[in-house]
Formats: sequence, structure tokens, C-alpha cells
Amino acid sequence: MNFQLLKQKTLHNFAGNWVAAILIGLPYVIMNYATVRFRFLSFILAILAILGILVLVGMVFTLSEWFDFNQVPKAPLTATFRNMFSTPKPWGPFLLCIVVYGFMILWSLLLIVPGIVKGLAYSQALFIYRDHVLRGETDPDINEVITESRRLMNGHKLEFFWLNLSFIGWGILSFMTLGIGFFWLVPYYMGTMVNYHEALVAGGDVI
Repeated sequence: MNFQLLKQKTLHNFAGNWVAAILIGLPYVIMNYATVRFRFLSFILAILAILGILVLVGMVFTLSEWFDFNQVPKAPLTATFRNMFSTPKPWGPFLLCIVVYGFMILWSLLLIVPGIVKGLAYSQALFIYRDHVLRGETDPDINEVITESRRLMNGHKLEFFWLNLSFIGWGILSFMTLGIGFFWLVPYYMGTMVNYHEALVAGGDVI
């Protein structure tokens, strides 16, 4: 899969609409800033972790909706919050993320590498959950979704690892701008992940 074409497609999706893209990712960026700020306060950190997962769900679903229908949300920030609970079973995506993170932690207790490998294998779970909902399923089975993600990522885990690694330079640059760059990087990165899933499902074609 051509990463350059994949990223160019994301930039094309956002062309002329970067304000909307930044607003969609804004809650996630704020949650991450807050997590760093209160990292030594366990109770607040637990609340922020829950909110972080919810805004991640909202961001992923909003960007996926935008790209699927080629329509910019009229109220981007509101769309992110609305899509946190937009599925027939509102807490389904949140519970899926909890299970996925739980599995990753358990694998990481063995060794770091198995945890990373499983994280790559489970990376498509949230996107697949949404695919199931679009097909009319009201309550996708979490274990089935995770298994489908593992199957979809067979032969693609290293590819996905390199794709993520290709954003390190942008991450360093964002830190050098005192974090301001993350307001741009987060939607750019997550938009690329949305397009990656689309290409993966289509058989690896970017366009």
C-alpha cells in the first residue's frame, strides 16, 4: 500500500475544511493534554481515560462519516460529541475499546513485543464495529469484531506499523511547537487511519 497516496487522499479530504477537521479532533487533543496535566492524580486520570475513549469513538465515527459520504459536518465539534453514542447500542463502541485495551495490557504483561503485535492486530476493531452497524446490526458481537480485525490484519501488521512510524516526524515537530501542532496532526493521523481501513477492506487499493 502506498503511504504517500494514502496521506495525499486524507489531505484531499480535508482540503479547504481544515477548521472542521481540527474541531473534530479538538476534544481528543484536550483530553490528552489534561491526561498529561493530571497524570499523578489517579481518580481524575481514570475519569479522563473514560472521556478519552469516548471522544476517540466520536472522532473516528465522525471522520468516517465525513469520508464515506464526502460531506463535511455542519457542526464538527457537536458531531464528535453526538457520535460518541450514535450506535444502536450507545455504549457498544466504548466497551469494545475497553476489551481491546484490556487484551493489549494482558499481552504486554508477557512481553512488550507481543503487546505491540496484538495492538496492531486489533487496530481495525472500532472501524469494523461501525461497518457492522452500517450493515444493519444493532448489537455487533465484540469478540466477533475483534476476531475479524485480527483476520483483516493478517499480512498487514508490519505495513500498519510502518504507517504509524511514518508520523513520528510530525509528532516531534508538534512537540517542538509546544503541542500546538497536535491540533493539526491528530485529525491528519486519524483521517489517514480511516482511509487505511477503507483501502484495507477494498483489498489494499488507496484510490
